[in-house]
This record gives sequence, structure tokens and C-alpha cells, in this order.
Amino acid sequence: MTPKQRRTHQAALKKAAAAPRKSYLGKYRPLTSIQSAWVKSLLSVWGECYGGRTREEARLDGEFWRELQGEEWSDDAAKRITETIKGLRKIGYRGDGLLRMAKAILWPKPSLVDAQMKKDDGDFVERCILDALSNDDPVYVVGVDFYARRKRISDIGRYLQDVAPWLSRKQAEDRVRWCVRHFNGAVFLSMKAALKQEGENKS
Repeated sequence: MTPKQRRTHQAALKKAAAAPRKSYLGKYRPLTSIQSAWVKSLLSVWGECYGGRTREEARLDGEFWRELQGEEWSDDAAKRITETIKGLRKIGYRGDGLLRMAKAILWPKPSLVDAQMKKDDGDFVERCILDALSNDDPVYVVGVDFYARRKRISDIGRYLQDVAPWLSRKQAEDRVRWCVRHFNGAVFLSMKAALKQEGENKS
């Protein structure tokens, strides 16, 4: 992190530490079990592929996300994608290898994606995250730490205690969980809206 990024990161975590309740972090919409599993599985793979990499390196692996944009939103589609990713994880696939195999299983034939989208860098998930949250939002900072930097709830909670020593371990970890749930909900809604818009553009 640059010094400026470090200051932004620390300021955001101080805001998270100061949250007296979940609603302080912004509007929250609970997800159904299918919605929650779908967004968490996609964010986990996104984190494995893009965590710690430059934007230029991340752009090299956009095929899966381009195909996802060609998928119309439905609970059945979400369940199919989630179960495919879960099954591939069980047999040892991770990161880019998981995305390549999932693409081959989910979309074995070339999808009907227009030429403009083919030129796209494929950073669908990242665009949805940035559409939903600003980079100084505590929900964004904690979500990126959790998914892309692969930090555990307990690790982020300890850092929250460093910036807010009056928090107990449970209070700190609760605030991290609130942020992750908010992050999941915000990204889910952003991704759903993007998929719906793409479907309307195809019509």
C-alpha cells in the first residue's frame, strides 16, 4: 500500500470500529441462502484471482466474467454456478484454473456476447464492487481485506482492536462480520443490476 492508501485504510477501519450497530454502516438488505452462496462463491474466486495483483495483470483473465455477463439472472442460474464452483473446489481447483474449468462446464459453447463486450477487460466483479461502494467506505475496505487479501475475520478484528482498543475481541469481530455481510449484499445488488441491464441491452 502507498502511504495514502494506508491512511485511507486506517481511517475506514476506525469508522468500522466506531459503528455502534450494523445500520451505522449503511442500508443493509439480507440475502436469501441462494443469493448469499452465489455472491460469496464469486467473490471468493475473484479474491483468489485478483488479490495482490496489479490491474494490468488482473485483466489477463476476463473470460469467465465475460461469460457471466452473458448469463441472465435467476435463482436457478445462480444455484448452477454456485454448485459448479463448489464442486470444482472440492476436487482441488483454485483461482484461474477454477475459472477456466467452470467456464468449460457452464458455457461449453461460445456465448452470444456482442463484439463490444468481447473487447471488455472482463473485470465484471470489480466494476460492480466499485459501482456499489467507494474505496474509503469501511464496508469496502473490510470486504477487500476479507476476499482479496485473504484475511480472516479474526485477523481484521485484531486490527480493529489496534485502532480501537476499547473494543472487546467479540465486538471487533462482530463489526467485521457486519462489514462483510454489507459488502456481500451491496455487491450482490450491483451484480444483479448489471446482469439485468445486460439482458435488456441484448433484447
